[in-house]
Amino acid sequence: MTREAAEAAAEAPRQLSLLSGFPPRPPRPDTKGVGAALLAEPDPVARVLLDTHVPHLDRAFDYAVPAELADTAVPGARVKVGFAGQELTGYVLERAADSEVMARIQPLRRVLSPLPVLTPEIALLAEDIAARAAGTTADVVRLAVPPRVARVEKEVEQRLAEAPGHSTGLSPHVPGPSHDAALADYAGGPEFLAELGAGGAPRAVVEVLPAHPAHDWTDVLAAAIGAAWRAGRGAVAVVADQKALARLERSVVDEIGAEHLVRLHAEDGPTPRYRAFLAAATGQVRVVLGTRSAAYAPVDDLGLVACFDDGDENLVEQRAPYQHVRDVLLLRAGRSGCGALFAGHAVSPEAQRLVVSGWARRLAPAREVLRVHMPRIVSTADSFHAARDPLASRARLPETAYRAAREGLERGPVLVQVARAGYAPHLACERC
Repeated sequence: MTREAAEAAAEAPRQLSLLSGFPPRPPRPDTKGVGAALLAEPDPVARVLLDTHVPHLDRAFDYAVPAELADTAVPGARVKVGFAGQELTGYVLERAADSEVMARIQPLRRVLSPLPVLTPEIALLAEDIAARAAGTTADVVRLAVPPRVARVEKEVEQRLAEAPGHSTGLSPHVPGPSHDAALADYAGGPEFLAELGAGGAPRAVVEVLPAHPAHDWTDVLAAAIGAAWRAGRGAVAVVADQKALARLERSVVDEIGAEHLVRLHAEDGPTPRYRAFLAAATGQVRVVLGTRSAAYAPVDDLGLVACFDDGDENLVEQRAPYQHVRDVLLLRAGRSGCGALFAGHAVSPEAQRLVVSGWARRLAPAREVLRVHMPRIVSTADSFHAARDPLASRARLPETAYRAAREGLERGPVLVQVARAGYAPHLACERC
């Protein structure tokens, strides 16, 4: 526009108001919403992850934080927001001083609970898993955070209000029974526990002895969990099913006490599960045992992640994005810098890859120790047994197996396992 045109436009008559006598329209508020009145100070912007299945909405959205929600809209809190004409649930990822959105942003409608159910660590972990498994962050968060139970939240809020300086009950120096001897037969086992107890982050793969008279796999995991707990750090242990969880829980209770741990398992029911989850999220306990979803437990100052039998197919999530617990724990150990322990009666190919790559060390018993605790295996297909029992190749059970079964029955039950169901010859009338 030229100078003459600008002067002519300035001298042109202004459009008269069509609503004569009414006050002029007030100026439009700040387009970003953060400069408007009655907003929280400081950090009046909340970045919210929506709980939705739509992939193209898998990102954070900015919302203004009203002043009355300033103290409750904390990172990790569940909130209700307006989006595309509907009300959705979301999680506050962080608070910020400004918004990058070049338009007016909507305010948060309400805070469902001020309890931080989605910690920053788990939110970043969910993003990593979604990127690795080609899924959405909201799908992973839906697996990590149990469904809300309002009554349980009120109980926890009341307990925290009555004792704001509550203790986690984790006295690291309280002496107690120890399962440290469970790793004494493994090369590098005592050193692993010592490094873990000193606050280090050792990573190991353990092939558990199959028939140790004094210790089993639960004692191995309990020893590692106890070492991390006595160092004042947290631990997360994941197993494949309810039976294994019950066995592990008994050993860990013997190690650190029942009041210092919780279990996360879907079959416990929504109320006990959510109560256990909030106990970990609010720092009341630092040891969490459970099945698949326990891999996301919000434990403070994580010192150890552990898994037994990582080759079990039950550790593969049955819902999108179908991630494996092993991958979740590996990503979490790398992000938090904690120790890791993968144990099993056999080492899975994926766990062996961790050893070959140098990411983890192998804790294996010496050969003479393994020979003592391994069962005796006899192959009846070699030339020696074929010469002694020529009919063994045609018998359903060779004489060597019968003799071993007779000797075994003197000490206890005997298991006979065959490859096929087989058949039993008998006579029958063709008209029956």
